[in-house]
Amino acid sequence: MMARGVLLLGTIAALGGCVGTPVTRVTPAPPNQVSIAVECRQFFARLDRAIKRAKVADTQAVRVAGFPYVRANRFLASFRDQVAEPEAFTAWLDRLQLLAEQGYAVEIANLPRPQREALRLSVPIVRHGALMDSVRGCSEHLRSEDVAQRATRETLRAAVRVPGEYVAWQRAVGLYFLTANATQSGIRKWHAQVHEVYAQPLAQRPVYGQLVRYVPPPGAPALTPSEISEILQRSAQNALHIPEPTAAEREQLFATFAPLWQIDTVSEDDRLGMPFWPSHDAKQPDVDVRNAAVYRHWSHTRFDGAVLLQLNYIVWFRSRPKTSGADYLGGHLDGIMWRITLAQDGRPLVFDTSHNCGCYQMYFPSPQLRLRRIPQTPENDAEELPLIPQMAPTLHRGQRPTLRIAHRTHYIERLTSEPRGADRIVTYRWLDYAHLRSLALGNGEHRSLFRPDGIVPGTQRGERFFFWPMGVPHPGEMRQWGHHAIAFVGRRHFDDPYLMEQIFSPPVATGARSTPPHK
Repeated sequence: MMARGVLLLGTIAALGGCVGTPVTRVTPAPPNQVSIAVECRQFFARLDRAIKRAKVADTQAVRVAGFPYVRANRFLASFRDQVAEPEAFTAWLDRLQLLAEQGYAVEIANLPRPQREALRLSVPIVRHGALMDSVRGCSEHLRSEDVAQRATRETLRAAVRVPGEYVAWQRAVGLYFLTANATQSGIRKWHAQVHEVYAQPLAQRPVYGQLVRYVPPPGAPALTPSEISEILQRSAQNALHIPEPTAAEREQLFATFAPLWQIDTVSEDDRLGMPFWPSHDAKQPDVDVRNAAVYRHWSHTRFDGAVLLQLNYIVWFRSRPKTSGADYLGGHLDGIMWRITLAQDGRPLVFDTSHNCGCYQMYFPSPQLRLRRIPQTPENDAEELPLIPQMAPTLHRGQRPTLRIAHRTHYIERLTSEPRGADRIVTYRWLDYAHLRSLALGNGEHRSLFRPDGIVPGTQRGERFFFWPMGVPHPGEMRQWGHHAIAFVGRRHFDDPYLMEQIFSPPVATGARSTPPHK
């Protein structure tokens, strides 16, 4: 138990992604610990009230009602019906508990100092220690008590659900069954425009400013597909078969596939930067374009009966400048998420991208994949067809995906295996995406880039007046991981563990395996 606690502490300090933990036998709490369990539940209740009052709740992973020591994301929630065996259940619970401790670490760091101190002094179980020490200790006490009871274990499994981002009442009031047709028509027109851009030779694409190429910092030599495959297979030797590379291995993987960002730069709004809060009471954040940064986040998808590792690279711009007062797509802050899904053989299976608002989703599949036919039926709300502007290029060792990005709109206009055209070179720095959940304010205090609803303040777009009937809250605004609805028509989420399986299926020649039904 102590070994697992040490591992959790180290991982939380790094605020990384969900990582593997050794299987640990959990024993029931003895009778003399019952009073401690009561105190622990009171402690979590008071802590959650303080977090809510201070408006510092972090919702990258969602709370699970009745179980304060666990939180869930869509990926882990997808295992809910597949962890009946004790070893699998323990491994699953380890990861849910880790998400909760990461979330509490962020929220406690973001609590104003007076509230933190008042909470520490007013709760007996905390009085002589740190809040996070009590979070970890109480998590173990409550977990031991709950796991000892089969009925409670089943209740926990049933409670682990992540709600969708779509708001039903908006669709009802907005007459979605009628307005979705107009929206679908506009989406088809945008798809046609994108295909026209990609049909034009890249050398003929206009350049309105200067092409600036952002390159990663120098690192170790790129890994070969066989080396990557070995890492993936070795790190998936756990009860849930989830690839969970070590921190050092993740560094190598992120460096191997680090993209080059080739941006048509007209103004500072086209430069990569680091989000920050100008002051403690600022209404909206800004982006420091003097320091180019790429934020990294790792995730997983479930495809063809296997769990695959995904590498996410996220960048931020100061704004998407408006062209006029009638420009309903422009606004403060902009950004791009670029994701690589790795096949088990160590090669990219598919690239996909979305802006940080969940808008402009595009896929760049490898030849290994074929598009799954998506029937247009009332059951799936006549979902948007996926936008596939081109196939993914083959990357040889040492080559990186190069993204050609338009000025102002920051649309990705091409994916190539090597940069083309004259460039000014800028080296970007690496930062973990978790850094955005607790930004330093310079006075010892911290504040998340995101509100408790996952939205970045001050990033409103005029499109919200047109697209609210589609049920997406705050359409066009920048948002946190776990809050990206990526379809106006139908329902899709960027972090849906079955998203790739909904869009693509393996070639028939590979002998696709059946997968369990998903909910």
